[in-house]
Amino acid sequence: MSIEKSTLDISMKEISNFEISSIFSMESDSYPADEAASFDMLTYRHKEAPDLFLGGYMHGNLVGFICATRYHGKELTHESMNMHIPNGESVCIHSVVVKRNQRRKGIALQMLKLFIENVKSEQANVTGILLICKSNLIPLYTKAGFELVGKSHVVHGKDPWYELKISLT
Repeated sequence: MSIEKSTLDISMKEISNFEISSIFSMESDSYPADEAASFDMLTYRHKEAPDLFLGGYMHGNLVGFICATRYHGKELTHESMNMHIPNGESVCIHSVVVKRNQRRKGIALQMLKLFIENVKSEQANVTGILLICKSNLIPLYTKAGFELVGKSHVVHGKDPWYELKISLT
């Protein structure tokens, strides 16, 4: 699967096993240590849901990624952060990451739009897309089409998180 339709010449495709180390470096550079996914968790998510672990590429170079899994609930929980249920009704986004030197150029927004279109066209029986984010990122996600649900019950690191969703039904 490869998607190529963006004003920034970004394409999204499934990452390869060989890119996990680069993905882990980007993840570690983007989140505090108590929030970043471990190498093992990224490997698990890639193995279990490769069609929801998409790299963002510009001119053939990996500039970011979105990592997600499916879950049976309609709300993001601590449990949903640590498992994948292949026929789950919700897609739970765990990471939206852009390389530090490529940030603030609209890449994350374009990746999100492409990812959402991919979920709509490729993921059967999905009723919604869920994520949690810090308050400063709420505007990014609302521009991509997400609605703010409210403060999340998930505790992950020291700062509060906010849940957002897109309903697909």
